[in-house]
Amino acid sequence: MTERDPSAPPPEPAGAEPGRPRLGDPALVHLVRDRLAGGALDRLVSDVVQHVLERPVAELLDPAWLAQQVLTGLRAGTRDDRTERWVREQLRGLQAAVPKGKLGGHVPAEVLAPLRVVLSRTLLFDRALVGRLLDHDAARHLVTDLLSGALHSFAEKLRPVANMASAASSLGQSMAGARAGRGLDRLKLLSQGVKGLSEGVLGGISAEIEHRAEGKVKDFVDGALSAAMDQVADHLCAPENAARYAAYRLHVLDTVLDTDNRVLVGELDKLDPDNLVATVAGALRSLAERPGFEAELERALRAGVEGTGGRSLGDLLRETGLERGEGDEVWRARLTDQLSAEARIFVASDPFGAWLTDLLA
Repeated sequence: MTERDPSAPPPEPAGAEPGRPRLGDPALVHLVRDRLAGGALDRLVSDVVQHVLERPVAELLDPAWLAQQVLTGLRAGTRDDRTERWVREQLRGLQAAVPKGKLGGHVPAEVLAPLRVVLSRTLLFDRALVGRLLDHDAARHLVTDLLSGALHSFAEKLRPVANMASAASSLGQSMAGARAGRGLDRLKLLSQGVKGLSEGVLGGISAEIEHRAEGKVKDFVDGALSAAMDQVADHLCAPENAARYAAYRLHVLDTVLDTDNRVLVGELDKLDPDNLVATVAGALRSLAERPGFEAELERALRAGVEGTGGRSLGDLLRETGLERGEGDEVWRARLTDQLSAEARIFVASDPFGAWLTDLLA
């Protein structure tokens, strides 16, 4: 019995059709690609999608591995300032590409209509929560300015009284001078009385307004501030005002939509995007380097996976209503078509051809 040459191609298996490509034959690579370009690749992708959807989520996701990947990504992205520079460049590009006109002209009606429905709902917030939110120096300062401004405005309206007092004083002096030559002592006494009245009573009112109003306003506002803050909280949470604030939220939306895009971008620039990016990057860098962060992240992910209770990804999709009737078929068909299209591109690529050649050699 003669030994077979190891370098020779393997013999065809029994029953093989003469002329069919064999292992090591370049024609076999083309045959496999042709078969995949037909319906075989679509069936394969459909079976893979079905297999993934029916596997339990706990088997698809490994919390320890996923936590490691997240941490590695955070550290890689915050190791230097390259990521920050890239984000800043993207933000500048978005700012430069802002379309002309107003925001309302670029928001689809399909998005705007449900947004208006949400904003127009009457909401009653918790009174204690609103009270705590208002318990801050900024809110107190706002109410103080409002009260002080109103009281100062009222004091300004009393200034004509002081002017009247001054006019009465001048009148008294004129009357006294006109009657002095005639020796009418009674009129002189009368004019002196008017002068005394103006300087005593009306002049006193003027002095009180001019010199004491400031202190009185401050004392009153300091005493009324607490009650005013409570009234603000009560007003915000009153059921009879809920409809007004719903209308106000719609007013805010309409105002923003009716504002030129350049104005809105200018307001966003006041947030200093460069500094904001640096701040976020610094926070993520500190988080990634914090001892125990990976273990905390893994525990959080594990709790989420265990919360699925052994259900598959398909079970979760069915619970959300995505896999229901025609929606399930449309969703699966679109996903399969997209994956098949990408797979065909890869099968036609040189890397896949080289891999397949090595596999069939």
